[in-house]
Amino acid sequence: MARFKNIKSSHGILTVILQYYTERFQDYWHILYPGILLKKRLQDPFLYFWDISRKAIEYQGPFSEEGIYLFKGYDGQFHLHALEVTVYTIGAWCAWKNTQHNYWKDKALKHCDWLLTQQESDGAWRTQHKNPIYDDLPCPWPSALTQGLAISSLVRAYRVTGDKKYLHSACNAANFLQLDISQDGTRREIECGFILEEYPVKKLSGVLNGYITAILGLYELSQFKNEYLSQFEQNFENLKKILPLYDAGFWSFYSLDGNYASGFYHRFHITQLSILSELDDYFLQYKNKFESYLNNNWFATKALSKKIF
Repeated sequence: MARFKNIKSSHGILTVILQYYTERFQDYWHILYPGILLKKRLQDPFLYFWDISRKAIEYQGPFSEEGIYLFKGYDGQFHLHALEVTVYTIGAWCAWKNTQHNYWKDKALKHCDWLLTQQESDGAWRTQHKNPIYDDLPCPWPSALTQGLAISSLVRAYRVTGDKKYLHSACNAANFLQLDISQDGTRREIECGFILEEYPVKKLSGVLNGYITAILGLYELSQFKNEYLSQFEQNFENLKKILPLYDAGFWSFYSLDGNYASGFYHRFHITQLSILSELDDYFLQYKNKFESYLNNNWFATKALSKKIF
């Protein structure tokens, strides 16, 4: 029980529990982002794979002196947090398309400019503040999720401005994703393939949603720079090989260390797999399977009990 509380106590534990059974309850930390179908994304290339606009629009916290999003951390304090900045940035791009207000485009570009200034020489963005359950993270730590969201944000900045500095930064971010854990990167070899780690801890973590987000960032970059197509395809095929490892038989695993997905993340897996199934119908079988688990209240209760104990 203590581990469950540590994960979610500061970020809406009641919503976490309810989302095992219903999508009616959401809070700022557990917004159930609706997927955006390929047909609609082709009509407007600024749209993202899921609508994350509420992450920007509903933010009520402070910004830094430079106007950059501040994350309310697990210690109750506000931090400049590279991963959370990229979440906000893609949210601002989505908010621009939803509202048609240039205020949000300007917000997105400001945050993309911050990413340019904060990117390290190896192409990574590293975060100081850590989730307390990952006490063996490097400090500061890189994340494949940060890299993927940054790539998607930066290619939008390039699309709207034509300034190649954004595309150059996105390419450097993609190059970093090829670095092994032993080189302070995020790629980890596993028995049946590899994983790009959202949390590059000492032992295998293997968070599914973070890896999928990184792959989709590579996919978007490959639309501008053909030389990144092979990197995307390698990761895409690798995901197909390792995806069965995330099937618990009644629910999905959040990560490969045996951590069961919360109701929020199980629902998010379904959204992500729905998006991927438009690129390859292999993913449709897992989308449908995970959806069937969600519709079984006994399975949901079993998953919740596993998460707690």
